Amino acid sequence: MKKLLIYSCLTLTSLMGYAQLDLNLDAGSTHQEEQAQSVEGTNKNKLFNKAKDFVDKKWVKNVDTLYIQNPKQVWRVSLDSYLSQSDLLMRSTIDGTNVGAEGDVRCKPQIRTDVSTSVGVRVGYKGLAAHYAFNVAGDKGRDFSLSSSGTWYCVHFRLHEFKTKEPQVKLEGNFYPDDGGDPKWESQTHKWILTSPIKAKTVVLDGYYIFNKRRFSYKAAYRQSVIQKRSAGSWLAGAMFYYSDFRFDDVANADMIFLMDNVGRIKQWEANIGAGYGYNFVPAKGWLISAMAMPMVTFYNRVKTYSYDSYYRECALDEEYRDPEEVAPEDRYFNKMGTDAHNNRIRLNFNARLSLTYNFDRYFVNLNGQFYNFGYHHKNNSGRLNDWFANVAIGVRL
Repeated sequence: MKKLLIYSCLTLTSLMGYAQLDLNLDAGSTHQEEQAQSVEGTNKNKLFNKAKDFVDKKWVKNVDTLYIQNPKQVWRVSLDSYLSQSDLLMRSTIDGTNVGAEGDVRCKPQIRTDVSTSVGVRVGYKGLAAHYAFNVAGDKGRDFSLSSSGTWYCVHFRLHEFKTKEPQVKLEGNFYPDDGGDPKWESQTHKWILTSPIKAKTVVLDGYYIFNKRRFSYKAAYRQSVIQKRSAGSWLAGAMFYYSDFRFDDVANADMIFLMDNVGRIKQWEANIGAGYGYNFVPAKGWLISAMAMPMVTFYNRVKTYSYDSYYRECALDEEYRDPEEVAPEDRYFNKMGTDAHNNRIRLNFNARLSLTYNFDRYFVNLNGQFYNFGYHHKNNSGRLNDWFANVAIGVRL
């Protein structure tokens, strides 16, 4: 019995020793893993700091500090209020016999949105900025933008969407009088109230190269990430890409689609290059007035149209003519006929910007605006879009 007890104690002691050895080995392994993780974390921090130092050096590199000041605060937050308007004019030519006229009739639907008011917020870090705004008055819509600016460049992306239900349609041709007789030239303008709204989306991506990067700052006028201390100007080279999608392809809009030569949706792609001049005028400390004008050449202009057949078209083309209103709702069909794409010829374009800024302490107030003009032509359809906005921002540097 004593021998068994002694043997059991020796066995238990041995097992405890092995367990303690295992614990020490595990602790050593855990300690080594922690050291490895610490080294890895240190390497990541070093890499991040090197990247940050590189950006910081590029941020102030080749800048004449007598003209351009880099604030200590690198973050910016501002509240914005936008005023904007889009004016789309479309033109088509249709057979006048289908609308009570002799010969061709020119149809000019014009979609001019109300001046819309939107509110939003812009957040920026050095040369980077993001902005989002939504309409609170006028036609429904939203606006989103991203930008990146350096000493020698600026790139800006903008997405604008809106809807409208009240286009004006102008008809010009030799119309037959209601009481009979010979046709007479008339210009008729009708306000169309649509059940289904016209949906529009525009995307603009533009960028500029600044030649006088030491003394002229684009971002001082339009991003407020730096401060222009003295007046200076610069020649600019620019490029702009534009995309738009206007659609009213709904059975409720069959009458308007017929007047648009059966077109119910229009897509457009444009690529532009140009050169211009920008000038930053500093009339007093803290103030900055900036203007930029840039003629551009549209070297790529592609239009794609979508055509539709409908009960309205069938009634209008019927030799005996049937009133579309008499067609039962369940018999009012609407079908896609096909698409057609076309490249337009080279044309001239224009891009202009204006900005007013006041800086005081860590705060700034900015008013800026921009005007775009785009055009297209395809067979019996042509048109142009004027799009402008004015923005008021109150912000702080953090």
